[in-house]
Amino acid sequence: MKYRCFCYTTSRFRISDDLCNLYIVFTKYALMKFKIAVFIICCCFTLPAFTQNHYTVKGVVIDTASGSKITDATVTVLSEKDSILQKFTYSNKGSFEINNLQPGKFLLMVTYPDYADFVEHFTLDEAHPEYSFGNIGMILKSKLLNEVIIKSKVAAIKIKGDTTEFNAAAYATQKNAKVDDLLKQLPGMKINQSGAIIFQGEEVSKILVDGEEFFSDDPALVSKTVRADMVSKVQVYDQKSEQAKLTGMEDGVKVKTINIVLREDKRKGLFGKAEGGYGTDDYYMGQAALSKFSPKEKISAYGNMGNIGQSGLNGAAANKFSIGSAAFSFGGFGLPVARDGGIHYDRKWNKDKQSVNGNYNINRLKTEDRSSALVQNNLPGNFNTSIRNSGSNYVFNSQVADLNFKSKIDSVSDLSMQIRGSASNRQSVGFSNGSTMRGNGVLLNESDRISSGSSENQNASLSMNYTRRFKKKGRSLSANAASSYGESEGESSLISDLRYYNAQGLLDSTSRIDQYKPGFSRSRNLSGGFSYTDVLSKTLSMSAGYNFSAANSKDEQRAFDRSAALPDNVLDSAFSSDFRLKTLTGNYNAALTYSKDKVYANAAINVADISYRQHDELQGTQLNRDFTNWLPNATFRYQLNKAASLSFAYNGESRQPQASQLQPLRQNSDPLNIYLGNPDLKPEFSNRFSYNYRVYQPTQDRGINFRGNYLTTFDAIVSNRMTDSAGANIYQSSNLSSARPSSWNIYTEFYGHATKLDFIVSINLTVNGYTSFNYINNQLNKSKRVSYAPQLDIWKNKGTYSYSFSIGPNYTTGSSSLQKAINNNTRGFFTSLNYYTKLPLNFFMGSDINYKYTAKNQVFDRSFEQLLIKSYVGKTFLKSEGLKVTLSGNDLLNQNSGYSRYSSDGNFSESRSATIKRYFMFSLSWDFSKFGKSLQPQQGS
Repeated sequence: MKYRCFCYTTSRFRISDDLCNLYIVFTKYALMKFKIAVFIICCCFTLPAFTQNHYTVKGVVIDTASGSKITDATVTVLSEKDSILQKFTYSNKGSFEINNLQPGKFLLMVTYPDYADFVEHFTLDEAHPEYSFGNIGMILKSKLLNEVIIKSKVAAIKIKGDTTEFNAAAYATQKNAKVDDLLKQLPGMKINQSGAIIFQGEEVSKILVDGEEFFSDDPALVSKTVRADMVSKVQVYDQKSEQAKLTGMEDGVKVKTINIVLREDKRKGLFGKAEGGYGTDDYYMGQAALSKFSPKEKISAYGNMGNIGQSGLNGAAANKFSIGSAAFSFGGFGLPVARDGGIHYDRKWNKDKQSVNGNYNINRLKTEDRSSALVQNNLPGNFNTSIRNSGSNYVFNSQVADLNFKSKIDSVSDLSMQIRGSASNRQSVGFSNGSTMRGNGVLLNESDRISSGSSENQNASLSMNYTRRFKKKGRSLSANAASSYGESEGESSLISDLRYYNAQGLLDSTSRIDQYKPGFSRSRNLSGGFSYTDVLSKTLSMSAGYNFSAANSKDEQRAFDRSAALPDNVLDSAFSSDFRLKTLTGNYNAALTYSKDKVYANAAINVADISYRQHDELQGTQLNRDFTNWLPNATFRYQLNKAASLSFAYNGESRQPQASQLQPLRQNSDPLNIYLGNPDLKPEFSNRFSYNYRVYQPTQDRGINFRGNYLTTFDAIVSNRMTDSAGANIYQSSNLSSARPSSWNIYTEFYGHATKLDFIVSINLTVNGYTSFNYINNQLNKSKRVSYAPQLDIWKNKGTYSYSFSIGPNYTTGSSSLQKAINNNTRGFFTSLNYYTKLPLNFFMGSDINYKYTAKNQVFDRSFEQLLIKSYVGKTFLKSEGLKVTLSGNDLLNQNSGYSRYSSDGNFSESRSATIKRYFMFSLSWDFSKFGKSLQPQQGS
């Protein structure tokens, strides 16, 4: 049957009105055309599924020597004109049949390991809708003398064990296209709106280049910087963990990985990109990247600057490039100015036995924000409502460097070493003012706060690992050692004024804080250990290990009152502290693994003994605690057949209380929200169960994904909030013994080719739920939440155009036991349209349109909707099309409001923040490279 997949089934902007209107009219015209196309596609999706297309090719694959039929030979149909992949399948007991082809001239290619490739022309038309090759004789390569029967290119797709390999030459890309443009066209591959790469329903965690890390292993970075015309093959597989690669023994840990194999004539050369743009309201951007490498040496440098919300080479957070600091990022709220740059170097020598890899990054982010928030705090039988306006100016600077060395001492020994260091400083100035109302609308308190601060941080670490493999396969011994040091010093100032009101709304009392707060912290850590692996039989293996660590830290905070009546050096002991903490940890682990044919099973246990000794130098008190953390886990995986697999997993984990939960640094930075420690906290223990069922049929590029998990926690550490009559909140953590929080998730997806138009359709449903608890004024509050989010995605990607369409409603139910009459049930809806097309005369255009709607409910009395439109048009120049001019418009309807809603245990909040809104920008970019003559087919070349 055709299409079997469904059987599974405050303005700062001033711009020209004429320019704005021109872009809006242009975008509406493009939207109209795109909606017509989507309508036609949907019609094709619902109607042609019941029709038949009788253009077919078939045959039988046999061994010419023995006459036996060959099973699982790869049979591929390519376009004769440009060798673009049309369809592929595998022979079943020698026989194959490929249906639903278009009329035209084609190449049939048959491949099988150790046999010469068979390629032959054939034609399908109305007079000959079916072509039969009869018996196709395959000849062993070892028996080939001078006879040449190979007439064309290698197969577009090959399956080699657990590796799926794509021949890049079978997929046309534009000149100067990047790897992600190539990946979008590969069967089973998808890149979602956030930039994550999905293959056969699983997210790709790592991208390598020629088997090695290129800058870093971040998928988005590699896919957006490496050129598509450099690629020979794309290999997708589940990579072993670092420990398994060193020891040679499977440990059940797999990472979905893409390896980009470069063409021989592209492994030595120079490539890069330079781009700059300037727009209305002084928006600007600029970036440049240059890479030069050979098979033994690579060097790359980049720089970025702008105020349009991007940092890092690929427009994402800077920590996505090499080893950027995670603190250097822009979350979408506020008005940012970013500067960042980096350099990467790696080299191999001595027949690749030794290698060194180094990185250096320097970053600067300045953000200005203005925001307002409405917060409802639930109480037993009542609630308080707070309104707060705030603003901040924030500057963050950082430098990060690392050096990695690897050495293959001999055929059985490996040594690796890593040195890492970082330095950063921060400056901030902020203000806030707000008020809190009782549930009956009577004023409860008012607050004004001004704060400023600065800090400097330094960190350094050194780690080493040695592995020795013995003659017996799978037997190995590893030893590791590490040391780290960190130091932070800073100061801050706080001026806070509070006004409290009585039940009639009349001023009752006032409070003022004016303090200077210096602080200092330092930490040292030493650790070491070993692990041993061995094979007990053909199907059974084991591992065991021990690690020890010793940590010492100092955390000092002082608060000095400032007033005309007191000297500047008067210490406020209530909000000052000086802690010394020593932690000793012994970690024991053991695992047993069974592997045979289609079955894999693993059971492991990890036990950590922790000794916690904290001394308060200021108060002269001692807190001693000892914990034992248990971490059992088990995995079972069964390969049902080549297309389907089923797996189950269990993970148990003890989590000890954090130092800040046991005895935190006392603070008064927000006098209306105070946090206290609880030295009597016990560890909590969680149980997590998960499953994953996956079916993928590469011949039709369709599949099913079922996965889910369930988590429950014993002795959970939960929040205990006391709200007094003045509206001040005091938070403390407590163990929950009378109930168990839980959470669960279910994800279901059906996807595949929908019609002969060759676009992909994905229908999925995500259901999330949780039950959580917290104490409010000593009463237990139970919160429940379940969300339902079905979604339909349609997409198609070719060399000269691409489009995607997504649509989905969502519904969330929420309730609180302390406020049974009020629920947080919410419904919403979203849709997105994204397209790009290349036009005649080297013009191009595209748009990204996103619409979101959230309905009002009992908590929030206003609905919210937002339509964000970004459009662009441009033209490429030069024979290589490396020079590109683009005119773009961001947020054409000026609707980006920085709005967000949030709910947690007994709290509901609604906020708006300053954000980047409408602007227009003219930009110029230049892609360049210097390699040998490219053999990669490119659209328009």
